[in-house]
Amino acid sequence: MSDEGVRIEITVAAPVDEVWQSFRDKEKVRHWHGWDAPELDAEIEEIFFAKAEVDGTTLIVQGHDTFTLSPVDEGTRIVLTRAPKGTSPEWDDYYGEITEGWITFLHQLKFVHEFHPGEERRTLFWPSEVDLGVNGEPFFESENQRGVVVEEFGPGLVITSATLTVVTTYGFSDEELEALRQKGPADPK
Repeated sequence: MSDEGVRIEITVAAPVDEVWQSFRDKEKVRHWHGWDAPELDAEIEEIFFAKAEVDGTTLIVQGHDTFTLSPVDEGTRIVLTRAPKGTSPEWDDYYGEITEGWITFLHQLKFVHEFHPGEERRTLFWPSEVDLGVNGEPFFESENQRGVVVEEFGPGLVITSATLTVVTTYGFSDEELEALRQKGPADPK
């Protein structure tokens, strides 16, 4: 992190107008942001709509974190520029966790566009690293996280770090999701 904040960059193999809709259509935001939780709709409203500013294909959330989308040969480049620590002192204690959350969510956005455009997902979240006994093809690796594509989950995306495991599935029934939930520790989110 620098005095300018954190910069996260990702390229999505989809046109800018399609990716932009994933920031501006509440239902499409649900396909990549966060994980299944009762408060997800309220969180989407708060972050992406109630306190958001739009300028072309630039979105400023919470008054300071800026997403800029631009076309590149490979599709769409998304650059998230986080405001420097101290911009919102009430959130400074969570700055690293919020940054890690954006890394997770942006890779979920890339995944849905490249593997399951327009499809609904079902997710599980544990606040620790969980070994689900599955293998997958590498999708991304950052300083603190690793994501793999797991064919048997739809294909799905499993993101792990020391502080979280997020499993994103497609086409799972209630029974299949419950069986997967049972592979992890009790009480996933």
